[in-house]
Amino acid sequence: MQNLFQKYKIYLGVLTLGIIWGSTWLAIKFGLEDAPPFFSAALRFILTFLILFVWQKIKGYKFPKSRKYWWNSIFIALLMFIIPYALVYWGEQYISSGLSAVLFSSQSLFVVIFAHFISKTEKAGAKKFLGLLIGLFGLFILYKSQVTWDEIQSTKGMIALLFAAASAALGLVVLSKQKHKLDPVPEVMTHIGITAIAFILLSLIFEEPPENIFTPKLWISIIYLAVIGTAFGFIVYYWIAKHATAFVTSFSVFISPVFAVFLGWLILNETITILGITGIFLVLISIILTQLPKKTPVNSN
Repeated sequence: MQNLFQKYKIYLGVLTLGIIWGSTWLAIKFGLEDAPPFFSAALRFILTFLILFVWQKIKGYKFPKSRKYWWNSIFIALLMFIIPYALVYWGEQYISSGLSAVLFSSQSLFVVIFAHFISKTEKAGAKKFLGLLIGLFGLFILYKSQVTWDEIQSTKGMIALLFAAASAALGLVVLSKQKHKLDPVPEVMTHIGITAIAFILLSLIFEEPPENIFTPKLWISIIYLAVIGTAFGFIVYYWIAKHATAFVTSFSVFISPVFAVFLGWLILNETITILGITGIFLVLISIILTQLPKKTPVNSN
Protein backbone atom coordinates (compact mmCIF):
# COMPACT_ATOMS: atom_id res chain seq x y z
CA MET A 1 0.00 0.00 0.00
CA GLN A 2 2.84 2.35 0.88
CA ASN A 3 4.61 1.57 -2.42
CA LEU A 4 1.38 2.36 -4.32
CA PHE A 5 1.03 5.68 -2.48
CA GLN A 6 4.67 6.51 -3.29
CA LYS A 7 4.05 5.73 -6.97
CA TYR A 8 1.04 8.09 -7.08
CA LYS A 9 3.10 10.81 -5.39
CA ILE A 10 5.74 10.43 -8.10
CA TYR A 11 3.14 10.63 -10.90
CA LEU A 12 1.50 13.67 -9.29
CA GLY A 13 4.91 15.33 -9.02
CA VAL A 14 5.65 14.61 -12.69
CA LEU A 15 2.28 16.07 -13.79
CA THR A 16 2.74 19.16 -11.60
CA LEU A 17 6.20 19.78 -13.04
CA GLY A 18 4.91 19.38 -16.58
CA ILE A 19 2.32 22.12 -16.02
CA ILE A 20 4.73 24.47 -14.22
CA TRP A 21 7.59 24.05 -16.66
CA GLY A 22 5.23 24.42 -19.61
CA SER A 23 4.47 27.93 -18.37
CA THR A 24 8.10 28.90 -17.67
CA TRP A 25 8.93 29.12 -21.37
CA LEU A 26 6.42 31.93 -21.70
CA ALA A 27 7.84 33.66 -18.60
CA ILE A 28 11.38 33.46 -20.03
CA LYS A 29 10.14 35.02 -23.27
CA PHE A 30 8.61 37.94 -21.35
CA GLY A 31 11.81 38.53 -19.37
CA LEU A 32 13.94 38.57 -22.53
CA GLU A 33 11.94 41.53 -23.85
CA ASP A 34 13.45 43.82 -21.17
CA ALA A 35 16.83 42.25 -20.29
CA PRO A 36 19.63 40.33 -22.02
CA PRO A 37 19.65 36.53 -21.51
CA PHE A 38 22.47 36.03 -18.99
CA PHE A 39 21.42 39.07 -16.94
CA SER A 40 17.83 37.81 -16.83
CA ALA A 41 18.98 34.33 -15.80
CA ALA A 42 21.27 35.81 -13.12
CA LEU A 43 18.35 37.69 -11.51
CA ARG A 44 16.27 34.52 -11.55
CA PHE A 45 18.89 32.35 -9.84
CA ILE A 46 19.95 35.01 -7.32
CA LEU A 47 16.34 35.38 -6.14
CA THR A 48 15.88 31.60 -6.08
CA PHE A 49 19.01 31.16 -3.98
CA LEU A 50 17.87 33.78 -1.46
CA ILE A 51 14.47 32.10 -1.12
CA LEU A 52 16.02 28.66 -0.57
CA PHE A 53 18.65 30.05 1.82
CA VAL A 54 15.99 31.60 4.05
CA TRP A 55 13.91 28.43 3.91
CA GLN A 56 16.94 26.30 4.72
CA LYS A 57 17.71 28.45 7.77
CA ILE A 58 14.10 28.33 8.99
CA LYS A 59 13.86 24.53 8.67
CA GLY A 60 17.40 23.91 9.89
CA TYR A 61 18.40 21.63 7.03
CA LYS A 62 21.92 20.23 7.15
CA PHE A 63 24.14 19.37 4.22
CA PRO A 64 27.66 17.91 3.86
CA LYS A 65 30.59 20.32 3.76
CA SER A 66 33.16 17.92 2.38
CA ARG A 67 35.32 18.72 -0.64
CA LYS A 68 33.78 15.75 -2.47
CA TYR A 69 30.30 17.20 -1.96
CA TRP A 70 31.29 20.59 -3.37
CA TRP A 71 33.10 19.18 -6.41
CA ASN A 72 30.07 17.00 -7.12
CA SER A 73 27.78 20.02 -6.67
CA ILE A 74 29.79 22.07 -9.17
CA PHE A 75 29.64 19.20 -11.67
CA ILE A 76 25.86 18.73 -11.29
CA ALA A 77 25.24 22.50 -11.42
CA LEU A 78 27.27 22.74 -14.62
CA LEU A 79 25.34 19.94 -16.35
CA MET A 80 21.82 20.63 -15.05
CA PHE A 81 21.77 24.42 -14.72
CA ILE A 82 24.65 26.46 -16.10
CA ILE A 83 25.05 24.92 -19.55
CA PRO A 84 21.34 24.21 -20.21
CA TYR A 85 20.02 27.57 -19.02
CA ALA A 86 22.73 29.57 -20.75
CA LEU A 87 21.75 27.88 -24.01
CA VAL A 88 18.00 28.08 -23.29
CA TYR A 89 18.04 31.81 -22.52
CA TRP A 90 20.26 32.57 -25.50
CA GLY A 91 18.40 30.31 -27.94
CA GLU A 92 14.87 31.42 -27.03
CA GLN A 93 15.67 34.90 -28.30
CA TYR A 94 15.39 33.51 -31.84
CA ILE A 95 12.64 30.85 -31.71
CA SER A 96 9.15 30.66 -30.21
CA SER A 97 8.50 29.60 -26.62
CA GLY A 98 6.46 26.60 -27.79
CA LEU A 99 9.17 25.36 -30.16
CA SER A 100 11.77 25.87 -27.42
CA ALA A 101 9.77 23.65 -25.08
CA VAL A 102 9.38 20.92 -27.72
CA LEU A 103 13.08 20.92 -28.54
CA PHE A 104 14.03 20.81 -24.86
CA SER A 105 11.66 17.88 -24.37
CA SER A 106 14.14 15.88 -26.45
CA GLN A 107 15.92 15.58 -23.09
CA SER A 108 13.99 12.32 -22.70
CA LEU A 109 15.57 10.99 -25.89
CA PHE A 110 19.05 11.92 -24.68
CA VAL A 111 18.27 10.25 -21.34
CA VAL A 112 17.70 7.00 -23.25
CA ILE A 113 21.17 7.25 -24.78
CA PHE A 114 23.07 8.32 -21.67
CA ALA A 115 21.25 5.94 -19.30
CA HIS A 116 21.95 3.02 -21.63
CA PHE A 117 25.71 3.55 -21.34
CA ILE A 118 25.94 4.88 -17.78
CA SER A 119 23.26 3.08 -15.76
CA LYS A 120 23.30 -0.67 -15.17
CA THR A 121 19.55 -0.81 -14.53
CA GLU A 122 18.21 1.38 -17.36
CA LYS A 123 19.39 -0.37 -20.51
CA ALA A 124 17.46 0.58 -23.64
CA GLY A 125 15.73 -2.11 -25.68
CA ALA A 126 14.51 -2.12 -29.27
CA LYS A 127 11.36 -0.16 -28.38
CA LYS A 128 13.33 2.72 -26.88
CA PHE A 129 15.74 2.88 -29.79
CA LEU A 130 12.77 2.88 -32.21
CA GLY A 131 11.39 5.83 -30.25
CA LEU A 132 14.76 7.53 -30.48
CA LEU A 133 14.85 7.19 -34.29
CA ILE A 134 11.29 8.53 -34.62
CA GLY A 135 12.23 11.45 -32.37
CA LEU A 136 15.28 12.32 -34.43
CA PHE A 137 13.14 12.29 -37.58
CA GLY A 138 10.60 14.52 -35.86
CA LEU A 139 13.30 16.99 -34.87
CA PHE A 140 14.53 17.06 -38.48
CA ILE A 141 11.00 17.90 -39.67
CA LEU A 142 10.76 20.60 -37.01
CA TYR A 143 14.02 22.05 -38.30
CA LYS A 144 12.75 22.05 -41.89
CA SER A 145 9.57 23.85 -40.79
CA GLN A 146 11.57 26.68 -39.17
CA VAL A 147 14.57 27.41 -41.41
CA THR A 148 12.71 29.89 -43.58
CA TRP A 149 12.20 32.20 -40.58
CA ASP A 150 15.38 34.19 -39.88
CA GLU A 151 17.25 31.13 -41.12
CA ILE A 152 20.69 31.53 -39.54
CA GLN A 153 19.57 32.76 -36.11
CA SER A 154 16.62 30.38 -35.78
CA THR A 155 18.87 27.45 -36.70
CA LYS A 156 21.37 28.51 -34.06
CA GLY A 157 18.55 28.83 -31.54
CA MET A 158 17.27 25.33 -32.28
CA ILE A 159 20.76 23.83 -32.02
CA ALA A 160 21.28 25.64 -28.69
CA LEU A 161 18.07 24.11 -27.29
CA LEU A 162 19.13 20.61 -28.37
CA PHE A 163 22.53 20.96 -26.69
CA ALA A 164 20.74 22.29 -23.59
CA ALA A 165 18.52 19.20 -23.56
CA ALA A 166 21.53 16.88 -23.93
CA SER A 167 23.39 18.53 -21.04
CA ALA A 168 20.32 18.41 -18.77
CA ALA A 169 19.78 14.74 -19.68
CA LEU A 170 23.33 13.81 -18.75
CA GLY A 171 22.97 15.68 -15.46
CA LEU A 172 19.72 13.86 -14.70
CA VAL A 173 21.25 10.43 -15.32
CA VAL A 174 24.19 11.29 -13.05
CA LEU A 175 21.84 12.67 -10.37
CA SER A 176 19.59 9.61 -10.54
CA LYS A 177 22.55 7.37 -9.73
CA GLN A 178 23.17 9.31 -6.52
CA LYS A 179 20.62 7.65 -4.28
CA HIS A 180 21.88 9.19 -1.03
CA LYS A 181 19.40 10.47 1.54
CA LEU A 182 20.32 14.14 1.32
CA ASP A 183 17.27 16.40 1.51
CA PRO A 184 16.61 18.12 -1.84
CA VAL A 185 16.28 21.65 -0.37
CA PRO A 186 19.94 22.20 0.63
CA GLU A 187 21.12 20.26 -2.42
CA VAL A 188 19.12 22.43 -4.83
CA MET A 189 20.21 25.55 -2.90
CA THR A 190 23.87 24.65 -3.38
CA HIS A 191 23.47 24.05 -7.11
CA ILE A 192 21.42 27.23 -7.57
CA GLY A 193 24.01 29.30 -5.68
CA ILE A 194 26.80 28.02 -7.92
CA THR A 195 24.64 28.74 -10.98
CA ALA A 196 23.85 32.28 -9.83
CA ILE A 197 27.57 33.06 -9.52
CA ALA A 198 28.19 31.62 -13.00
CA PHE A 199 25.49 33.77 -14.62
CA ILE A 200 26.66 36.92 -12.85
CA LEU A 201 30.11 36.34 -14.35
CA LEU A 202 28.69 35.51 -17.81
CA SER A 203 26.60 38.68 -17.80
CA LEU A 204 29.52 40.88 -16.68
CA ILE A 205 31.79 39.43 -19.38
CA PHE A 206 29.45 39.24 -22.38
CA GLU A 207 26.60 41.72 -21.89
CA GLU A 208 25.79 45.35 -21.39
CA PRO A 209 23.37 45.92 -18.48
CA PRO A 210 19.83 46.93 -19.49
CA GLU A 211 18.86 50.59 -19.27
CA ASN A 212 15.94 49.89 -16.95
CA ILE A 213 15.68 46.78 -14.77
CA PHE A 214 12.54 47.88 -12.92
CA THR A 215 9.95 47.10 -15.57
CA PRO A 216 6.87 45.21 -14.25
CA LYS A 217 7.04 42.59 -17.01
CA LEU A 218 10.66 41.70 -16.18
CA TRP A 219 10.07 41.31 -12.45
CA ILE A 220 6.82 39.39 -12.80
CA SER A 221 8.81 37.03 -15.02
CA ILE A 222 11.75 36.80 -12.61
CA ILE A 223 9.62 36.26 -9.49
CA TYR A 224 7.49 33.59 -11.14
CA LEU A 225 10.52 31.77 -12.55
CA ALA A 226 12.43 31.98 -9.25
CA VAL A 227 9.65 30.96 -6.85
CA ILE A 228 7.53 28.55 -8.88
CA GLY A 229 9.66 27.45 -11.81
CA THR A 230 12.99 27.01 -9.99
CA ALA A 231 12.75 26.87 -6.18
CA PHE A 232 9.59 24.77 -5.99
CA GLY A 233 10.04 23.05 -9.35
CA PHE A 234 13.55 21.72 -8.79
CA ILE A 235 12.88 20.60 -5.22
CA VAL A 236 10.12 18.40 -6.63
CA TYR A 237 12.36 17.37 -9.56
CA TYR A 238 15.23 16.31 -7.29
CA TRP A 239 12.83 14.41 -5.03
CA ILE A 240 11.44 12.49 -8.03
CA ALA A 241 14.95 11.83 -9.37
CA LYS A 242 15.92 10.21 -6.06
CA HIS A 243 12.79 8.01 -5.94
CA ALA A 244 12.26 7.07 -9.58
CA THR A 245 14.25 6.18 -12.68
CA ALA A 246 15.74 8.82 -14.96
CA PHE A 247 13.18 7.80 -17.62
CA VAL A 248 10.21 8.48 -15.32
CA THR A 249 11.70 11.76 -14.09
CA SER A 250 12.29 13.04 -17.61
CA PHE A 251 8.61 12.41 -18.41
CA SER A 252 7.85 15.79 -16.78
CA VAL A 253 9.84 17.42 -19.59
CA PHE A 254 7.75 15.51 -22.13
CA ILE A 255 4.46 16.91 -20.77
CA SER A 256 5.56 20.57 -20.64
CA PRO A 257 5.53 21.30 -24.43
CA VAL A 258 1.77 20.67 -24.59
CA PHE A 259 1.15 23.53 -22.16
CA ALA A 260 3.94 25.67 -23.62
CA VAL A 261 2.59 25.49 -27.17
CA PHE A 262 -0.95 26.25 -25.96
CA LEU A 263 0.13 29.27 -23.88
CA GLY A 264 2.36 30.58 -26.68
CA TRP A 265 -0.61 30.43 -29.06
CA LEU A 266 -3.04 31.92 -26.52
CA ILE A 267 -0.92 34.79 -25.17
CA LEU A 268 1.85 35.53 -27.69
CA ASN A 269 -0.07 34.58 -30.86
CA GLU A 270 2.73 32.20 -31.83
CA THR A 271 1.93 30.11 -34.87
CA ILE A 272 3.29 26.83 -36.17
CA THR A 273 2.89 25.21 -39.59
CA ILE A 274 1.33 21.83 -40.40
CA LEU A 275 4.87 20.55 -41.01
CA GLY A 276 5.88 21.82 -37.59
CA ILE A 277 2.85 20.17 -35.94
CA THR A 278 3.84 16.90 -37.64
CA GLY A 279 7.36 17.22 -36.20
CA ILE A 280 6.00 17.93 -32.72
CA PHE A 281 3.66 14.93 -32.98
CA LEU A 282 6.54 12.62 -33.95
CA VAL A 283 8.72 13.92 -31.11
CA LEU A 284 5.95 13.33 -28.56
CA ILE A 285 5.21 9.85 -29.93
CA SER A 286 8.91 9.00 -29.73
CA ILE A 287 9.12 10.14 -26.12
CA ILE A 288 6.07 8.04 -25.21
CA LEU A 289 7.79 5.00 -26.77
CA THR A 290 10.97 5.65 -24.79
CA GLN A 291 8.97 5.92 -21.56
CA LEU A 292 6.97 2.70 -21.91
CA PRO A 293 8.14 0.13 -19.35
CA LYS A 294 9.56 -3.21 -20.43
CA LYS A 295 7.18 -6.16 -20.27
CA THR A 296 8.05 -8.42 -17.40
CA PRO A 297 7.75 -12.17 -18.02
CA VAL A 298 4.80 -13.85 -16.33
CA ASN A 299 5.73 -16.64 -13.95
CA SER A 300 3.50 -19.59 -14.75
CA ASN A 301 4.38 -21.53 -11.59
